[in-house]
Amino acid sequence: RISTSESHREMFAGVDQLLYGLAFGPGATHICAASNSGVLFIWKTDTGEQVLRQSVHTGQAYRCEWKSRGRHSGTGEIATGGADGFACVTDAATGNLIRKIPHPGPVVGVEWHPKQDGVLATASQDGTVRIFNFADGQGGTDGKPQVILQGHTARVFNVTYHPVCPDLVASGSDDKTVRIWNCNPRFTGAREIRTLVGHTNNVRGLLWHSELPFVLFSGSWDSTIRVWDVATGRCLHVCYEHHADVYGLAIHPQRPFFLVSSSRDTTLRFWIYEDLVRSLLVQCIVAPARLAELLGGGPEEVMAVMAVPADNATLPPRKLYGARSKELWAAIQQLPEGGAAYPVPLEAYKIICTFFMYRLGMEDLWGLLATIRGEILPPVPKGLAGAGRKVFHERELVACQKSKALELASTKGGMGIVGKQEERLLKAAQIMLRVGDIRSYCRFTAQAGHWERAICIAPAVSQKFWADLCNEYIETLSATTDIEECAPFWIATGKADLLIDACIERSELDKAFVIAKTEADGLLPSVPQLSAASAACAASAVGDDSRLKLEAVAANLAQLHSDSGEPLQASMCLLAVSQGEHAASLLSRSHEPVLAYVVCDLLGLPKDPVDLKLLAQCMERDSRWDAAGELLRQHPSGPTLHLPLLAARCPDKELAMQWSGWSAEQYQQAIPAALECGDMPSAVLSAVCAAEHTQAAEVGVEALTALLQRPEGWSIAEARSLMDPLECLPLQDMAVKDIANVLAFASYLGLVEASENNYHELVFPLAQTLRNIVMHQNLRFPVTMAEVTMLEATTTASHAPASSVLRLQELLASGELPEHLHPVCHQHIAEIQAMPTGRDAAQKSVYRGLGRMAGAQLPTCYKRYAKTSVLTNALIKGPAFELEDRKLHVSLPDALAWARVNAFSPLNTGCKITPV
Repeated sequence: RISTSESHREMFAGVDQLLYGLAFGPGATHICAASNSGVLFIWKTDTGEQVLRQSVHTGQAYRCEWKSRGRHSGTGEIATGGADGFACVTDAATGNLIRKIPHPGPVVGVEWHPKQDGVLATASQDGTVRIFNFADGQGGTDGKPQVILQGHTARVFNVTYHPVCPDLVASGSDDKTVRIWNCNPRFTGAREIRTLVGHTNNVRGLLWHSELPFVLFSGSWDSTIRVWDVATGRCLHVCYEHHADVYGLAIHPQRPFFLVSSSRDTTLRFWIYEDLVRSLLVQCIVAPARLAELLGGGPEEVMAVMAVPADNATLPPRKLYGARSKELWAAIQQLPEGGAAYPVPLEAYKIICTFFMYRLGMEDLWGLLATIRGEILPPVPKGLAGAGRKVFHERELVACQKSKALELASTKGGMGIVGKQEERLLKAAQIMLRVGDIRSYCRFTAQAGHWERAICIAPAVSQKFWADLCNEYIETLSATTDIEECAPFWIATGKADLLIDACIERSELDKAFVIAKTEADGLLPSVPQLSAASAACAASAVGDDSRLKLEAVAANLAQLHSDSGEPLQASMCLLAVSQGEHAASLLSRSHEPVLAYVVCDLLGLPKDPVDLKLLAQCMERDSRWDAAGELLRQHPSGPTLHLPLLAARCPDKELAMQWSGWSAEQYQQAIPAALECGDMPSAVLSAVCAAEHTQAAEVGVEALTALLQRPEGWSIAEARSLMDPLECLPLQDMAVKDIANVLAFASYLGLVEASENNYHELVFPLAQTLRNIVMHQNLRFPVTMAEVTMLEATTTASHAPASSVLRLQELLASGELPEHLHPVCHQHIAEIQAMPTGRDAAQKSVYRGLGRMAGAQLPTCYKRYAKTSVLTNALIKGPAFELEDRKLHVSLPDALAWARVNAFSPLNTGCKITPV
């Protein structure tokens, strides 16, 4: 199970058997394997029962592929390739050998055609790919191939058919290349249409993408996975994280952008390739009803592109061609329309995100959002993703926990309930204890044979119940005295807060959350008996305190998940206590702009303006201008600022008129009037939209200088009204002076924003960038570098207070800080020294600062392949982001964080940084 990283079922072939190939049968009810001794095995996947053990090869069997026959489980034909020089076809139902096809050497790869019955491709030691057709009598029935594909100069290890185009097949070889062939028997031209070169060792794993017809994955002995654009022959991405040969590649059947790989380094690794279709995902989120525009046509469209030589190939707009995307569109069409409060149905977002994305625990997100919205989601069929929820909203938490306990305590047990009856009863009792059902706790504990414990706690229910339990105990004449913990006594004596603290200290935060919720609902016993008036006052006070404690436990649990690189799990902890705004903010700060957008839209919350800008940039980069406009329309400054700028950049002037009715000439005429009345933001905006780039830079820099020197101070919003238009300038094509001035102000404003939002990770890189620009270009900047150092030190105080105090003290002693800022600096030192420490400070941090991105802390690959960040000068863990020079890198989380406060690349070239 991917969600728990636990083995779900184990099949054992024998101590003397090495399994080289695996394949699922129809409906995944059976699984087959080929072994080193030439034996074919078949097991039932639900029970692990072995139903077939048949010797089909005299030597090693390398590969097996199962071709279904109808919808009946356990039927069909299994093809295998072996070292004995034969490709064998076995009847899956009977184990009988149907065909034995000779080859001039060992057969390493076999693949059934996904759309044509009886068509089999083989990969052989002699460097050829052979196509056999057992269905129409044209080839294969007599052991002769219908098509022979020659071109590799060494053994062909793998062969795979294209899932959309029946005439395309790919092969990987020990000659270190991947080749794409036209395998149509009637084709008379050159069959080899692409050669993909890049691997430095033998090619092993090979996989076409099921939705993107021009994307191919390959694994190799060089320990890498390469992602290819076969239309142009380019390598899109190289994954270096495996430490040995990569043999297995597979795509999740329900999530086509979720890849799994296996390697001789003994690991399975899971990859998310949603960045290949990020613009398609965003367009679906913005306008689900227009998904049909993203669906491709038939194989003819793909073949037309592949017919053009790679050097001259022009890729059409990226679209989806697979069966799952068509099913997605059919499902969206069947959904009812949303209401006025929530225009997009929750179910639409659910199936779109499930198709494009994978995050740990995503199945639980939709249940939480539905509960907050007062809706009920349709049940998920057992066995599918999302069938078993684990995170519940506080409104349903207690009921779900009780249901789980009753299921555990059931005498029949049932599928999935493991362990002896005593163990199940004790687990059920502990759950009932945590939800405040002391009576059931005592009953289940007594049934498990722990009578003394049950009798000790029974008075918390009533004296009569205690007496009844004692009588039952006497009648059973059996008891044990294994007292495990203090939890029952804390609960029974009204000291649940001690149990909560103990759970937190042991990092059992999920249990602490349940107990806190139960206490907040008044379901736990309270021993002291007060008068009616006193009891009412006490109940009110306890209710307030309990609610605060519940939210504190939720925040603590969220912080734990956030620190572990599980931002979605962290946000769901906050959603469980109806903190929708905090949950969306955490997703945004953890670089999940799509999920943050979805949560805000489903709960009717205002969307993060930074997320809207980043998503709009993604759409604009893929020339999806209408979707970019729809996103910016939701921005607080969209109609007055961002949409006119978008219109100025959009090549479709008819579409641009929807966002701004002004022409470039009208903006040109508006500049003098705006300057005359002192409306600098309008002057800069008009100059940018009129393509007066030099004038825009000069006016903007002058206005920002005046703003930062204003005695009464300034706000980020005022500065952003000037900087946002400047971010749209083609700086890389402008004069060095203009580039330096704009980049300096962009860095400083980014530094101030990072400081206000407690993005302490960005403070030093932004400050250093500003220093470099000012120093190297000898700029007259309105803020001294001593002030920048003070801002840098105060921002990092929550992360490193001792270091911050030391830097501030050194700054005071240096004499570089202006005299009027000395009292401010002393005040900062006093505030830092008085800051709280420990758990109280940690609980607040989940509401501010950057969260940890999913996958950002994965181990670094081999050092010779590892990238070094230009921001931190440290080896990058997790995904790296390539900068515009195609040589230097930053970590993807750092790139996403940087883009939140500064639109320009940290290389100071004037190019934009677009990591979304």
